Amino acid sequence: MRNTRVVLTALGGPEVLKVIEDDVREPGANELRIRILACGVAFADVLMRRGLYSGVPALPYSPGYDIVGVVDACGSGVTQWKQGDLVAALMQTGGYSRYTVLPQSELVRVPAGLDPAEAVSLVLNYTTAYQMIHRIAKLRQGESVLIHGAAGGVGTAALQLGALVELKMFGTASRPKHDLVAALGGVPIDYRTEDFVQRAAGVDAVFDPIGGRHWMRSYRALGKGGRFIGYGM
Repeated sequence: MRNTRVVLTALGGPEVLKVIEDDVREPGANELRIRILACGVAFADVLMRRGLYSGVPALPYSPGYDIVGVVDACGSGVTQWKQGDLVAALMQTGGYSRYTVLPQSELVRVPAGLDPAEAVSLVLNYTTAYQMIHRIAKLRQGESVLIHGAAGGVGTAALQLGALVELKMFGTASRPKHDLVAALGGVPIDYRTEDFVQRAAGVDAVFDPIGGRHWMRSYRALGKGGRFIGYGM
């Protein structure tokens, strides 16, 4: 079967992304071939194009961290999936493609009737936010967190998931996005005109995807026993 993919051929700007056609293999034992319906586009893809993301294959390869698709074919030993099932996967690379082959253990069922483009927005962003809140910072009801980039994909996911456990949340964002941050339960902070260290002083955790010297400023916002989580960069 022929496959269409977008591949990263070199490091550089968007012009290094090329559309190619090649063959997609048949699924092996305990594998499924997935026809991809939607793929997330994340800042991680930009970092890959710049050569700043670790753990990726040698060039050329297809970016694309998370997908939603339909099971197209099943290999031997597959028992929990069937052709036509709607599924999601967190791939890290390979999502910019018409088809992919994955082990059945890496797939999650997507409820029927969901829009694939909406469903795929949950995969990377909400997994990242959930891990930071519950597995790394281990935040509990009533604790506080400063979320940088609060109007972005991971930021809005963290606000929504944080609201479920009744966290006190501060979120940095540009002024036009403050209504969104507030609607999701956060106290908006304008990172251009306000000092987030003072506004969010003493928080229990900080989620910072910006990197560099910004991390030290974020660290200063923590209270005693606070947890700093740098991610993305």
